[in-house]
Amino acid sequence: MRNTSPELPIGQLGTSILIEELCLALRDVGVRDHGLPNDERAVSAVEKVQQLSFELRKREAIIQPRIAQLSQETSWQMEALLEDCLAYPRVLPYVRERDGVRRALRCLVCRKRELPDRNGLYLCDTCLLEAVKSIKQKVPLPNLLLLRIYNQANWCKHADSETVMMAFDDYDSLGSAWCEECIEEEQARRKMLGQ
Repeated sequence: MRNTSPELPIGQLGTSILIEELCLALRDVGVRDHGLPNDERAVSAVEKVQQLSFELRKREAIIQPRIAQLSQETSWQMEALLEDCLAYPRVLPYVRERDGVRRALRCLVCRKRELPDRNGLYLCDTCLLEAVKSIKQKVPLPNLLLLRIYNQANWCKHADSETVMMAFDDYDSLGSAWCEECIEEEQARRKMLGQ
């Protein structure tokens, strides 16, 4: 195999090539955004977007039509992703899908709303309320299971063998279940975030 030519510095590339490189870097951020802020490749893609955008602004290049086209090609809101990349690290650039919901924060139950962050339960505030009702009334919700677990290793910190717990319907792959107290703790955590 022949050696590949070294990449030219950004300042030596033509403007049209830089615009296409920016589009590739934005796509790269979009496919890696679930790994932010810890995935080095995702961070590297964000930094490349920042470098390319800086150079294009220096040249006063018009990029909006190509970014709008990229949004059509991907069904992602690329203008918003570009803005978020430029605001990184103050903002984590999670790609927004056509409906405006950030994909990495989309509720796993209703698939309509966002979570406030990726640190707690993957349910939006509305679905958290519904989950509490579901546990109390012992009536399952779509995409969620109600269960009791008799294996102590799988209990949440509040559970025993009689605790009604909830888990995503693909529980085997996710491997975590939570009880009413877990949900109340999550609601309290979110309330603290909002203050």
